[in-house]
Amino acid sequence: MALSTRRTFWLALCWLGATQSLSWGVAVVRVGVWPGNAAALVGFLLLTVVALLGVARPQWAGGPDEPTAVWWAAVAAAVVGTIALFV
Repeated sequence: MALSTRRTFWLALCWLGATQSLSWGVAVVRVGVWPGNAAALVGFLLLTVVALLGVARPQWAGGPDEPTAVWWAAVAAAVVGTIALFV
């Protein structure tokens, strides 16, 4: 079963949100709660939740129907976010 382009788009955004939420969560634990790192953590958690809704209901949430520049940007952001998490 192949993933639709819309679902792949939302999965990429969900992965980006999850990896960056983890990264900012670690930052909050290490340095404490500061307005910037708390805002980033909350923002990426929100992205993760919205993207999970998109994964569950891609027809409802919308997204690109074929690989466009926006789709490739989401996939590239997920890749870069993953690399940044491990560096």
